[in-house]
Amino acid sequence: MAVLNATTPIGQELPRISRRFSVDMFAAGGAQTIHNDVAAARAEGLPGPIAVAPAVASLIFRMMRLCFEEGWIAGGKSSITFRRPVGVDDFCVANGTVVAKEPENDGKLRITCDVWIETEHGVKAIIGTCSGLVDAA
Repeated sequence: MAVLNATTPIGQELPRISRRFSVDMFAAGGAQTIHNDVAAARAEGLPGPIAVAPAVASLIFRMMRLCFEEGWIAGGKSSITFRRPVGVDDFCVANGTVVAKEPENDGKLRITCDVWIETEHGVKAIIGTCSGLVDAA
């Protein structure tokens, strides 16, 4: 059962999804990249290897799937900005809050949420909005 529905109030916090990344997750078939090698990352001006951005953003999309179920698959929208890189060993949490509800066609209601990924260091690495559909009644 979806977490969000027509009676969900504005301001409702979404269930958090979290994960600790690891350098092993970004092994590229033996290739040394900014995602798995300190020297390669430093050569690009980074302090160390960084996580692959879509892997980090996937925490938000998992949260949306939990909140909307099919209303995310058929009707979900997202607009996110990658603000800061995430280290390969960082612990990250996807957060969200309901900010708007608007009627759509076919008896559906679009619920819009502010979303963000926060690292264990308090850095908001990704920010944006996502929305999905729920039954209006």
